[in-house]
Amino acid sequence: METSKQAIEQIVSIAREHDLSAADIASALRQSDAAEATAAGSILGRILGYLGGTFIFAGLCIFIALNWEVMNTAARIIITLGSGLAVFVMALVASNDERYTRVRTPLYLVAAALQPVGVMVAFDEFSHGGDWHYPAMATAVIMFFQQAAVFWQKRDTTLLFTSVIFALWFFAVSFDLLGIDGDLISVILGASTVCFCLGLERTPHRGMNPFWYLVGSAAFFSGLFEWVEGTPVELLFLACACGGVFLSTWVRSRTLLFVSTVSILAYIGYFTAEHFKDSLGWPLVLILLGLAFIALSAIAMRINRRYISNSNVNNIPTEEANE
Repeated sequence: METSKQAIEQIVSIAREHDLSAADIASALRQSDAAEATAAGSILGRILGYLGGTFIFAGLCIFIALNWEVMNTAARIIITLGSGLAVFVMALVASNDERYTRVRTPLYLVAAALQPVGVMVAFDEFSHGGDWHYPAMATAVIMFFQQAAVFWQKRDTTLLFTSVIFALWFFAVSFDLLGIDGDLISVILGASTVCFCLGLERTPHRGMNPFWYLVGSAAFFSGLFEWVEGTPVELLFLACACGGVFLSTWVRSRTLLFVSTVSILAYIGYFTAEHFKDSLGWPLVLILLGLAFIALSAIAMRINRRYISNSNVNNIPTEEANE
């Protein structure tokens, strides 16, 4: 009760100091309530949009699976590629109407899933065998140029997201066709993805960076470990993981910090199990390993608080102004 009185006294004091009337305060409260209601409606609309896209995709998949065997070539292409193109057109129409802007993202994603399937079905139906790499590469090229061209016009982050998927698809298949080792492919594409995200940090499309930081860094570290495991340069993995921690502080990425820290912990666990498991000092090594894990987790949390969280808070007004 006493706290409420003190709060009211402070409000009255501030209002008198700045010449605010009761009407001004009431208007501000109404605007705050309206903003909260708008935010809640936006979240609900987005959830319903994603659910709608999920149900559309699930329904089409079930229908295709139940009727695939009785369909002829034309029907198979129409139900996959035709449905994908129809959904893509719906997404384009929704992007031009403010009333339906929240459904464009799930529609773009559904279209990006159906269209390449339809293109691959068309290649399969009309081809007579051959190397699977070529139709896969052709599908990736077709889809990349479609998504990239519309992104260039619409500047929609979802289209950039799908463009990255098809670009990675193309290069992965191309490298495999050239006979490059799978681990090296993972390292190259993972590092390229992280570098691409670095270039997006100062753009309005940086919202998709956490996902691609996760995918890119995980692919890079997993491929690098398989590549250098048991070789004289095995410690290069640990050096790169430590470099990932420092990079995460520069780009202010919790995702990159998480993956890099997990990579360091995983390598320490692997190294101790590989070289000290059968020794008498194994229990002591386990204790030291546990202390190292605790220390690294504390360091990671401190890095997050000092270099990532605080910086993100300080940069919010500047970023909003730039947008």
